[in-house]
Amino acid sequence: MNEAGEVLREAYGCIAELWCSPRDVDRAALEKRTTGAVAQLQAADAEAAALLSRFLGNPVSEEEYVELFELDPRCPLYVGSHVFEEPKTCAKAGLSERNGYMIELLGVYRHMGLSPDRSEMPDYLPLMVEFLFLSAGSQDPVREKLIKEYMLPYLPRIRSKLDQLNTPYAGLLEALERVLRIDIAQAREVSHV
Repeated sequence: MNEAGEVLREAYGCIAELWCSPRDVDRAALEKRTTGAVAQLQAADAEAAALLSRFLGNPVSEEEYVELFELDPRCPLYVGSHVFEEPKTCAKAGLSERNGYMIELLGVYRHMGLSPDRSEMPDYLPLMVEFLFLSAGSQDPVREKLIKEYMLPYLPRIRSKLDQLNTPYAGLLEALERVLRIDIAQAREVSHV
């Protein structure tokens, strides 16, 4: 993997963990890892590095996390839930646009040789970012398709909701969006070489 791929890999790895519940991560290890990723990311996008650093310096409590993202979430971390209307009956669930979106996501993951944990839906944002972490450095155009077609168009709705809730996670999502754009730009550079 080249240096640019390693920078993306580290950024995605940290961002994926930062989206997880505080109870599920080793905070000290994550802070150390993220500090390293911020230093690497600085040259590629100083603003993305600053956003990550700011988020790290403003830790969220477990209670705040649960209120935002779990149980009766104020902002679910399921990308499709912000875009597609929920079916009104179980019979319509199989025909819903979100179901189709998730089936396509599973196809993307499988194409890249990854099989997500069945306990989580494929449009779970931390899972999507973890997929990008695991596939960083790949030149497969399906990876770029995931970013361009299944993530970037949908993230502004989530960021808008996080902005309304005045949570530090809005900055983390903005950092993710910036890293996704770096990834696309680097993929274009490699394809033109």
